[in-house]
Amino acid sequence: MSKMKGLKLRQLSMAVKEGRAVPIDKLGQRLRDIREVLGMTQKQLAKRIGIGQPLLSRIEEDVSSCALKTVARIAAALECEFLGVVTSRQALELMIKKQAAKKANGLIKRTFANMALEKQAPGQKSYDYQLKKMIEELSANPGPELWEE
Repeated sequence: MSKMKGLKLRQLSMAVKEGRAVPIDKLGQRLRDIREVLGMTQKQLAKRIGIGQPLLSRIEEDVSSCALKTVARIAAALECEFLGVVTSRQALELMIKKQAAKKANGLIKRTFANMALEKQAPGQKSYDYQLKKMIEELSANPGPELWEE
């Protein structure tokens, strides 16, 4: 085995054993890498799971074109487990707070605009206070109404 193949084997083996997350657009490549490190051809793997080699090739190129069940079958045929991981780009609390601020800002602006038309508009201090209070209220108990446009 060449030094490069040995290094790839060790790195991939460690990544798979640790269950490192892989972005969906890289999942097909990860399956291909495992298959290649094992020394298995596409034709051999396809036969193990009962699909055609051209389909397996497409899956390795773009895994989003197949069902999760098929991905799990491919992983099992490679003596691996498929564990789906969903991660958020930011804390869920922050997502709620941002949406609450967006929603509250829209509601408060409309209310204050109507009051301005009636020449009853309070000052900026009052606006800021009401906005903060509404954000807190919406964030405290998020529901479907928070996400309606």
